[in-house]
Amino acid sequence: MASADKLINTDVPEKDVFALHFLQSLSNLKTQNPLNSPAKSIDRVRKIKKAAYVSMARAAGGTSRLWSRALLRRAAKDDNKSVRFSRRKRKVTWKISSKRRKSNNQRAPVVEEAAERLRNLVPGGGGMETSKLMEETAHYIKCLSMQVKVMQCLVDGLSQK
Repeated sequence: MASADKLINTDVPEKDVFALHFLQSLSNLKTQNPLNSPAKSIDRVRKIKKAAYVSMARAAGGTSRLWSRALLRRAAKDDNKSVRFSRRKRKVTWKISSKRRKSNNQRAPVVEEAAERLRNLVPGGGGMETSKLMEETAHYIKCLSMQVKVMQCLVDGLSQK
């Protein structure tokens, strides 16, 4: 059984920020217009899902992560809004000699294949180098886990009534 303070008293500040944004978004959906027909319920599910992802991206620091920027950009695109984020300074990366690059590519095609799958799963992962992709993926998974825990607390709290 979940208590009301379980949602508020968390060890991760992102949970509180996510919960606040998500509850505000749900409140806005409720006040807009009641949806009763099956066609409108599909639209409502899409809006709730969008609210969850946007809230998660904002809780993760907004534009500080590539995946959160990609989610916010996608949400704004769905709303037909143009969005610009300030450019971040790029880190300098050292180039690997072509001889060494060939040996790495021949040695680890499985790693590159797995990295390509991750690039397709993580929002904004398309152009990331492998080390940055791993870092972003770990943070994205952590935030998805946090999202599930907060939503489970909400469901537990609401199902008691």
